[in-house]
Amino acid sequence: MARLPRHILFDWNGTLQDDVRAAVAGTNALLRDQGSPEITVERYREVFTLPARSSYGALGIDLAHHDWGALCDRFFSVFTSYPVDLFPGAAGALRSLRAAGVSLSIVTSSEQRSVERALERYGIRDAFGAVSGQSDAAAGSKVGQALALFRSLGVAPDEACMVGDTGHDKEVADEIGCACILLASGYESRARLAARGVPVLDSVAALPSHFGLGAAPGIPPGAPEEPLRV
Repeated sequence: MARLPRHILFDWNGTLQDDVRAAVAGTNALLRDQGSPEITVERYREVFTLPARSSYGALGIDLAHHDWGALCDRFFSVFTSYPVDLFPGAAGALRSLRAAGVSLSIVTSSEQRSVERALERYGIRDAFGAVSGQSDAAAGSKVGQALALFRSLGVAPDEACMVGDTGHDKEVADEIGCACILLASGYESRARLAARGVPVLDSVAALPSHFGLGAAPGIPPGAPEEPLRV
């Protein structure tokens, strides 16, 4: 059983929101536009990295002859039209953590306003004391913003934990000096995550039991999820 942290910094895409298939759909739109073969989810999870521009090149998208901003616009026109939702058990996991006294925040490479809208739509915005996203949709490194957010929290590194689904989340944790837990339900394969040398869980729903917590008060195991109000 792991020690319960005082604060958890969550990634968003692939960690709380189940959207890797939306990302693959957006990537395949770019590949179709240039006449290249489409990829599978499995291939995407073997290649994806941050900043996202590195992934595009590795997946076969021609960056030399296409405007980066136009590629991002095309990707997100597909990504945002694809149906996505929270991972099963996500709201219950957040509820359990908050009931145990853990404060929560989000640090993400996604655009700030889009994440805020999604949090409100899912009814979980009140679970997070702070949300730090980026000013555009280019999905760059989030190390700098994570450090700025963490300094504002007043929490010691050994009292915090970063929870994400990519190797970049481990890099963020290393910069902060905090613990890290990676989830194998998102943008990178379990094998890639396991090589980072930190605990790898199946999904965000497994977090409470990892810390020795049960279901949130009043929420029986397996019950349908409701909007989270704390």
